[in-house]
Amino acid sequence: MNSKTETRNAERRRAWWKVFHSSLPHLLTSALLAFIALGGFASSYFPEFYHEWKPEVGCWSTYRITDSDEQEAADLTFAIVGEEKGQHWLELRTTTGGATAVAAFLVKGDPTEDDNVLAVRAQDAGGPAIEISKAALERLKARGDSSFGSSALPIGPRVGKLEGLPDETLKVAGKSLKCRRVKIVAPDGESADVWMNDSVAPFGLVKLVSGPEQVVLTDFGKGAAGTLKGPYMPLEVP
Repeated sequence: MNSKTETRNAERRRAWWKVFHSSLPHLLTSALLAFIALGGFASSYFPEFYHEWKPEVGCWSTYRITDSDEQEAADLTFAIVGEEKGQHWLELRTTTGGATAVAAFLVKGDPTEDDNVLAVRAQDAGGPAIEISKAALERLKARGDSSFGSSALPIGPRVGKLEGLPDETLKVAGKSLKCRRVKIVAPDGESADVWMNDSVAPFGLVKLVSGPEQVVLTDFGKGAAGTLKGPYMPLEVP
């Protein structure tokens, strides 16, 4: 990897963590602003990494994301908490610095693709439960709100040359998972080692290491239920 690519990746990582922290409701002054920030995090800023999207109602997985260069860490839980006409409600719970934020996204496919996010729900502590429709999300982006409009920020490459590696068994929460291993090498030289297992849903990812960044599964299971409760007040965007 050349020096320009390394510099660009370092800038990307710093930007990712800045966006991540700014999306937490405790940094914002109102439920409305918190929800707008979470909406941006879900779409253009949804945390991206190599995965296989296989949603199953009730499945959940929790990951620890770390960046040793930036001295940052966060815990993310992804849970499929409902289904509507073949579309799924994906609840994302994020914890960093002792603060937790929750949002739910109605998706028609892989949630890391902007076009698949059809609606977003969230509720700030003590505030109303709010829902943003697909049309409202698009209007917010078009209006130029600072929380929207940036390109997705992947953790390691998502596409590139795949190199097969020997299978390896990893232990997660007391369970042994025999993992498929691959190495992904992007055209710019960035690479990631990836461990996958089909029993981990909805993304199949067990571990990913790319330079100073790591995404590590800490627990997973079934029986997830949504934590957000309605009725939901629609967010009107002129």
